[in-house]
Amino acid sequence: MQTGSSPCVLTELPPASVHPAPSFTRRQFLGSGLATAGLCLAGYSGIYARHEFEVTHRTIPIRNLPDSFQNFHIVQISDIHLEEYTEPYFLEEIVRKINDLSPDLVLITGDYVSDGPLPVTVSWRAAGVAAEILSTLQAPQRFGILGNHDVSVGLDQVIGPLQAHGTPVLVDRHIPVERGSDRLWICGCSDAATQAPNLNAAIPADPQAPVLFMCHEPDYVEKVVLHPRFPLIDLMLSGHSHGGQIRLPFVGPLILPPMGEKYVEGSYQFQQMQLYVNRGLGTVGLPFRFNCPPELTHLTLIRA
Repeated sequence: MQTGSSPCVLTELPPASVHPAPSFTRRQFLGSGLATAGLCLAGYSGIYARHEFEVTHRTIPIRNLPDSFQNFHIVQISDIHLEEYTEPYFLEEIVRKINDLSPDLVLITGDYVSDGPLPVTVSWRAAGVAAEILSTLQAPQRFGILGNHDVSVGLDQVIGPLQAHGTPVLVDRHIPVERGSDRLWICGCSDAATQAPNLNAAIPADPQAPVLFMCHEPDYVEKVVLHPRFPLIDLMLSGHSHGGQIRLPFVGPLILPPMGEKYVEGSYQFQQMQLYVNRGLGTVGLPFRFNCPPELTHLTLIRA
């Protein structure tokens, strides 16, 4: 009988295979960086930039402005697009700012709601909410016109709530604003993108006073200047373009609607008439603004 321990046999194992860590290529690095930057830009544009509104102050010389309207203050807002995508709280903030400015008159140049992407019943309800919020404006008078989205969702569903809450809507109409024996004419035409404005009805034939004319689409000015009553108009106010909504350096506006492609924002002169294009408060398509803040325009009339 053999005693003692059996010899220990060592078996040599093959070396473990070593796999190098996957390399992070330059292309992947750039792609990841661009994606991160895009997300940050989208967040900024959707959360902050579209709520950082700007108050633009303009002095408007008006020929033969009556004494009682010297330094008359008007605030213009446009393109509210409530619910899609402007939130009610933001419109309430805008109204508070307008009340702080204590204007004599507020003019609203259309698109209180949006036509889609949500069902049209959402827009009808939003029109009522917008009308209620606008009724808290403290200016002595206010008037509005319609935009293309308002007509698309049903103009009666927009006009009804507005007028029930004290905002007259001028559709091919003119109305005087009076101070004693002096007056201004406030005019509004039907939406030029979806309807055929009747400028003979919108503009008084013999105003004998300054004429302020509202039309939602700024590019319609090229039709206005050809009309026989164009020489009677002193100021035209429009919106619709949103100022391009997203404006990139060295590129300019990315989103411009039909009839808002030539006269995008700010002041333009047409003989005796000045056109002012407001960038609006809301957005369409996507809830983004970049380098193009929402605008509240504060106009002061002086004698030319």
